[in-house]
Amino acid sequence: MNRLLSLALSFFLFSMLSAQTASEKTMTLQQAINAALQNNYSVISAQNTLESNKAGVMASYGRFMPAVSASVGWDGRDMSYPVGSVNSKSASAGVGANVTLFDGLSNTAGLSKSRVAVGASEQDLFRARQLMVLQTQQSYLQVLRNRSLLAVAQENLKQSMRQLDRIVESNKVGAVAIADVYRQQATTARDELAVIQAQSAFDNSKADLLYLLALDVTQDYDFADEWITSEIGKLEAPDASQQNADVNAMMDEALQARPDYQSVLLRKSNAESDITIARSGHMPSLSANAGYSMGNTTFSNISDVKTWSYGLSLSIPIFNGFQTSTRVQSAELALDNAQLIVDQTRRQVQKDLKKAVLDRDAARKKVDVSKKGVVSSLEDRKTAEERYSLGAGTLLDLLVANSNYVSAVNDKVNAEYDYLLAQQQLKFAIGKDKY
Repeated sequence: MNRLLSLALSFFLFSMLSAQTASEKTMTLQQAINAALQNNYSVISAQNTLESNKAGVMASYGRFMPAVSASVGWDGRDMSYPVGSVNSKSASAGVGANVTLFDGLSNTAGLSKSRVAVGASEQDLFRARQLMVLQTQQSYLQVLRNRSLLAVAQENLKQSMRQLDRIVESNKVGAVAIADVYRQQATTARDELAVIQAQSAFDNSKADLLYLLALDVTQDYDFADEWITSEIGKLEAPDASQQNADVNAMMDEALQARPDYQSVLLRKSNAESDITIARSGHMPSLSANAGYSMGNTTFSNISDVKTWSYGLSLSIPIFNGFQTSTRVQSAELALDNAQLIVDQTRRQVQKDLKKAVLDRDAARKKVDVSKKGVVSSLEDRKTAEERYSLGAGTLLDLLVANSNYVSAVNDKVNAEYDYLLAQQQLKFAIGKDKY
């Protein structure tokens, strides 16, 4: 009966796997990253902000250029008086230009500010893409982690079912008590539940990844990547070791590379430009203008009367109700706040990097410990199996040994993926990679 159940379950799993394979699409980690960078809202929003700031640079250049306008007009008047009426008509056309020659360096500071805004938005875009890559890596590795844990649960279920078959046969010949049969049946049922739970976690993690990538969550994908297999293979190597990096050198590298830190530096520069713009209100402004116009009673002879005009205009601020002084004070306070943000971001970069290094080192140690745990728990399970087969041990001892082995294997899987995630988190903390 149990053998038939085992065969039926195996056939069911094989059929499901075959059906999924036929409809699944294969997606690598790099393909997932490409999809995320193309589809994710935060990345697209940062790109749009960059394009908007680029348009602001063009507007800043426009402040150095003359404003040119043209006009054409016609009007007529009919006026009635007690002694008669008067009709008058006029036609006009003209073109004029006005250019600011000096405005207290406000236009120069405005151009610098718009350029810096483009640089800051570029850094924001870099960081948004880095964060999106990290989130994709985390979600992708979670899928592979859950798939590995599902494989462990499935293998444990097979082992449990084989053990149940042996105990049932032994009970038939009176070698073991019926209590052992019931106990193993209960254990097998729990192992089946573990498979169901692991399968659910695997499916949910796939849905989470597809949602992150803005893809159809109803589609089936197979996730695999040679890079991940290679990295795990390196962890399996007996001589694998993590070299200790110079944290101070990494700190310097992070401060030079981190887009979010470079962005706040640029925004501090913008705050300095705001002070220049505010102070320009205390300085005179000089502009030049020129114009050419024609006018007459009709359009047919409009060119008979021509007028050229030109001139300079100097405006000297004397008093405006302390508005300029208030703007200068606000700009200086904004600069102080910008400096505080720079200092805070620097400390954040240092903390992120220190934490990432510590997490990576701890994760590497967990890998080594988990490997030893698998080896020792496997030997313990073998001993328990031999003792139970010889009648020198109890089924409870064997179940405990098997449970310890399964937990050790799960710990090893989790430790390996935790280490891979820690590596990616460290790269993100440094912020050197541009995507």
